Amino acid sequence: MKKLILFLLLVIWMTGCGGEEAEKDEGTETAQSKEMKKDMDEKAEEASDTDNLEDKGTDGKNNLGDMKVELSGKASIKEESVIIEGESNLLPGTFIYSSGVTDSGFASSNFINKAEVQEDGSFTFEFDGISKSTTVKLKLYNTKDETKKHYGENLEKVTGPQKYKTENHGEFEVKTEFYINADMPMPYTIPIEIPKWEKEPEDYGDANVWMEAKVDSDHRYLYFHGKSNLVEGTQVGGNLRKASGIIDAFSFGHTRVNPDGTFELRVPYHQLKQGMYMPIQVKPKNNSWDDFVSAYGEQGEKWKGNLVKNDKDDKYLEYIVEIDAPNFDPAEDVGLTVNEEEVKMQMPDHLLFDFDKSELKPEAKKILDKVIQDLQELEEGTDIQINGHTDNVGDSDYNQELSKERADAVWNYLKKNGDLNGLQVEKQGYGDTKPIASNKDEDGQEKNRRVEIVINPKETDS
Repeated sequence: MKKLILFLLLVIWMTGCGGEEAEKDEGTETAQSKEMKKDMDEKAEEASDTDNLEDKGTDGKNNLGDMKVELSGKASIKEESVIIEGESNLLPGTFIYSSGVTDSGFASSNFINKAEVQEDGSFTFEFDGISKSTTVKLKLYNTKDETKKHYGENLEKVTGPQKYKTENHGEFEVKTEFYINADMPMPYTIPIEIPKWEKEPEDYGDANVWMEAKVDSDHRYLYFHGKSNLVEGTQVGGNLRKASGIIDAFSFGHTRVNPDGTFELRVPYHQLKQGMYMPIQVKPKNNSWDDFVSAYGEQGEKWKGNLVKNDKDDKYLEYIVEIDAPNFDPAEDVGLTVNEEEVKMQMPDHLLFDFDKSELKPEAKKILDKVIQDLQELEEGTDIQINGHTDNVGDSDYNQELSKERADAVWNYLKKNGDLNGLQVEKQGYGDTKPIASNKDEDGQEKNRRVEIVINPKETDS
């Protein structure tokens, strides 16, 4: 009996020791498990954050903070305001800086501002309405420590088509640009889109520079769509010239080469004439920055090829684009513009009429006689519109009637003094309903007071 009791006590003691050891092991295992679980949770959280950053969603909300930055949206242009409703995948709290440059090259204080990116990546700007056409730029404002830490001190971590080189090597800007044409009838909307660049040329940055460009136009601008192997950021441009080589006043423009070597150059014009051409030039004095100098030299001394020109001791590049113009010869102050097959002769009212009158001035007859010569060369059956227009000063009904009387006066003279019976002619007075410039200032009002002769009109009611 005693032996049995002793055996049972021994079993109980051994079981107790084993349980204590098991508890120690279990406690150790639990602590280790907790540490491992914590480590795994942290890694999972990091992975989750990375997944969120690398999500390539296109709505600008699911990929906030992604290094492939996207800036898009729309701009609503009205007489009284310009409102930008932007979308992005930038970190919330990041700032976007806005600025503007007019066609004449002057900074527009109207567009200097900054906006904060919201939790969904959106941002908003609101500006006063404008009277001068302006290029507006929106760029990532890299001044906050959080922004610099995430995107890089010089935005070097950013990728994507909206990252651009600057004049300082190794420094970048992230931006989007759009153009507000103050002469277009308002309101209208401009889409702010993400560009899609082509693959850069195999000889990108080569000293043997080549360029090519196609040109088209509307009734305000010539548009040169160019390609080259020039380094990104190179300034190109120039001044439209007449057949004689004389500069055509106020018809100039400059732009910069895109990351893929392409460029889009916009040049305003008033009157196209046969023999006109556009010399697209590159000058070292306008490109004295690191990457350009490294590729081509401070004075362009590394350049070679048939685009290289010399002006005394200065080298520059020049590519000539011939302009296709209609075979017309209007008076000097008469505008002649082209949009595909549609041709417009725009005659300011002061060339034809006294203030508030619809009787032709004596000197108007010389101008209209030149118009007759051009119209008589047209094929029989060509559609012609003669349209009268005014500014918005005064009563709208009165302006409409005055514009109609002036259109009638012009047609009556043309018909009486020329052989135009084979043409299909319509006359219309539009008053102030179809401005070609802003009526906010006298310069715009003067442009709007006009009589247009439209040949091959695209639309029968304009």
